[in-house]
Amino acid sequence: MFRKFSFLKVSFHIVLIFLFTSCALRAQDTKGMANQYVIAPGEVRLVDFPVNSKESKFLCRGSEVKFAQRNGRGLAFVMESYFSNLTSFGCQLIEGSKEIYSINFSVVDKPYKAEQLKVDSKKIKLSPKDELRVAKEQAILNKIYQSSIPDFLFTEAFKQPMDSLITSVYGTRRVYNKQKKGQHLGIDYRAAIGDKVPASNAGKIVYSGDLFYTGWTVIIDHGLDIFSVYGHLSKTLVSDGDIVRRGDIIGLSGNTGRTSGPHLHWGTKVQGQYIDGLVLIDESKKYFK
Repeated sequence: MFRKFSFLKVSFHIVLIFLFTSCALRAQDTKGMANQYVIAPGEVRLVDFPVNSKESKFLCRGSEVKFAQRNGRGLAFVMESYFSNLTSFGCQLIEGSKEIYSINFSVVDKPYKAEQLKVDSKKIKLSPKDELRVAKEQAILNKIYQSSIPDFLFTEAFKQPMDSLITSVYGTRRVYNKQKKGQHLGIDYRAAIGDKVPASNAGKIVYSGDLFYTGWTVIIDHGLDIFSVYGHLSKTLVSDGDIVRRGDIIGLSGNTGRTSGPHLHWGTKVQGQYIDGLVLIDESKKYFK
């Protein structure tokens, strides 16, 4: 009887040890998986990580990525360029000279559609005067995109600027007038001239004016190198420096700039690269409501 009890007791201890070890291994695997992300060209991922110091730096591919701190956690949007070479990369949280946390990204390919458009030939083969104008405008835009406010200016998830039909998705390869090739790094929405255009999220107006390619345009800085662009408007209803909330009307849709007809062009830029706005919306919903 005693031997039988001892055997059961030992067996019970072995089972407990096995269960404890299995749970520990599963916890370790889950933690490892939490540090691994998959991303495709033109996409963005919202990552969070523990932060103990306000002096911490978050580096991806060796370059600093701005992040927000909330309740001891860091929040950052990490992008992969549309022109990606599909190379996996890592991000590290650095405190002083010590690596505190790391995140790995696997980059997978993503097929994009193609389309042909017919537009004003003057918007394809530029005159010397137009080339000079485009260069000056690009210099202004570069300065804007390098001066983002260092924190989130929004407390809600991003939303689409219009509920209408999407007529051209992000990433579409384009051929203009059967000759010039390019990429459509934004989303086009069906809109008549004069339809109201709301802001996709809260932020600061950093540009409201006329540009060669996108016509009357509004650009919003949402903080931490996140911008949204609203192009081909017939009229802008905001001024540089204005603070807007999600849903505020910032302009009216139109047919200005290089277009083949009235519509709204919506672009989203993260860390200097145009990314798919629909992916930004989905990722922002993981933290913001």
